[in-house]
Amino acid sequence: MRSYKLVLSVLALLVLVSGLAFAQFPVPRNEAVVIETDQTYQYFNTANPSKPFGTQWGSGWRQVSAEWDWYQNYATGTRILWRTTGWEYNANATQLTWHVRRGVTWSDGVPYTAQDIVYTFQMWMKDPSLGDAGNADNVASVSAPDDYTVIFRFKEPDYRWHNHMRMWGGGYIRPKHIYEKIDPKTFNNWPPIETGPFKLLNWYQDLGMYVWERDPSYWGTKVMSKTPGPRYVIFRSAPPPDQDLQEFVKGNVDEPLPHIFTIDMIRAAEKQWTHTVRAPYMDAVSQGIAGFNTALAPTSDVKFRWAIQYLVNRPKFERVYPMADSTAQTMWPWPAWGTLDKWEIPAIKNKYGPLLRYDPAEAAKQLDAAGYKKGSDGLRKLPDGKPFTLIVVSGRAPDVGFLQASDFSDELRKIGIDNVVKISQAGITQQQMQQGEMHMLFDVLEVYTSFPADPWEFIDSYHSKWATPLGFNQLSKDRARARLKDPLLDSIADKMRATDPDSPAYLPLVQQALDRWYTDLPAVPAVEKTFVQIFSDMYWTNWPKEGNWYEVPYQWWPSSIFVLFNLKPAK
Repeated sequence: MRSYKLVLSVLALLVLVSGLAFAQFPVPRNEAVVIETDQTYQYFNTANPSKPFGTQWGSGWRQVSAEWDWYQNYATGTRILWRTTGWEYNANATQLTWHVRRGVTWSDGVPYTAQDIVYTFQMWMKDPSLGDAGNADNVASVSAPDDYTVIFRFKEPDYRWHNHMRMWGGGYIRPKHIYEKIDPKTFNNWPPIETGPFKLLNWYQDLGMYVWERDPSYWGTKVMSKTPGPRYVIFRSAPPPDQDLQEFVKGNVDEPLPHIFTIDMIRAAEKQWTHTVRAPYMDAVSQGIAGFNTALAPTSDVKFRWAIQYLVNRPKFERVYPMADSTAQTMWPWPAWGTLDKWEIPAIKNKYGPLLRYDPAEAAKQLDAAGYKKGSDGLRKLPDGKPFTLIVVSGRAPDVGFLQASDFSDELRKIGIDNVVKISQAGITQQQMQQGEMHMLFDVLEVYTSFPADPWEFIDSYHSKWATPLGFNQLSKDRARARLKDPLLDSIADKMRATDPDSPAYLPLVQQALDRWYTDLPAVPAVEKTFVQIFSDMYWTNWPKEGNWYEVPYQWWPSSIFVLFNLKPAK
């Protein structure tokens, strides 16, 4: 009889779902936070980052199950030591001593210790083909003198290696007591054994839904005095936009995904419902010309690059922004986060800020002076008199990059520059960038500064060591594969790498690097990339928002556990 009732219950639920009755949940609604993703789930029974397709983005595993040794709170600028109590480098950064916090446990109750860290890195060193194994590239040896101390020895000095143990910085430490008994290339790790505050309760492939339950034995409650407010967290695939809007205003969703819950949907929700909480926030990147191809004429000419940057209509891009009511202009190749304020050096701002402006007349003046003059057909020619057509690449409408590229294309034509906007397609744009078959890309700039809160890797991404000749794939570094070759910038980048970013000698190097980067202008930041995350306060309150930015509000970030720790039931 029990099995019969269970079958009837499941059938009833499936009928409801087939009728798009998304309001049906397998746990009490007032005890759950419901989070949506744009993913169509494909990998329902695996949480193993060591194997190909071993994890499912948007399932909640990254947000509420897996954890990191430390986090950076990018909203407040503070460092959160979590599974670690700290670390020390030796004098020349060839060795790092890592301290594991006592009392941390895996979700099956086994202690998290130095042995897990040593095992994971030795696993990666033994098989570099494993997912995350690149984090061990500079590790010569790793050992544990006791269960709460790890000694890393490096092949080359590395003052920034601790970022390999940080959210958005490295790889996932694996439980030794589980992984030493299995093949990491085939193991599913399902249900997941992790150290996070939630354990998998169930998953529903037909419903596109994962349900996570608060772990009553979570180590963070005892050791860090942190307990999530909700008992359950539900991650689910979002329905079509019209239905998604109705689901939100009925109280069936707490955290939509801003990539697909548009500003027009937010405005509509606010007109229909009083429980909408806005949380507009800068993403980890700025947006504009993500890069010029500095190996292909005419964008190989720095005078040409500087001239046409005056055609970037920053005031318009700020005002007409499809993902928010508006955004903010910026000259910096990173977001306006508190962790990055110290790198916005006044001397650089005063020197280049006034030059990074919308001024078509100045663009025409500088083009004329550089020899890019109009011919009898009204189109500008190369200094040798030959015609040219700029290839501008962007994402597909309504992508922000497409709107900006289209506007920029019009501005180019107004001053006599022939151009074509090519829409990116899967694989094709990647090839165009890698082989240098375009002049510029409108997109976001790289995140290299944002997450480590250090400009070195961003500057290093323009090092000539990464550049390949036109027609040959450049597989890594700056997003648009600018192919910049500047020995002076190379030299500064090398000095930055060899300098402790916390030392007094580092800031002057950053200033030199930025001065040279803006002189070269391989990319053009224009506006902040802004998302408007919204929340429902029908069931839960104390969301991060204007006036209370205790954490970045993005629901897809691993740091969202710190939001869950702060939520309180609505009265």
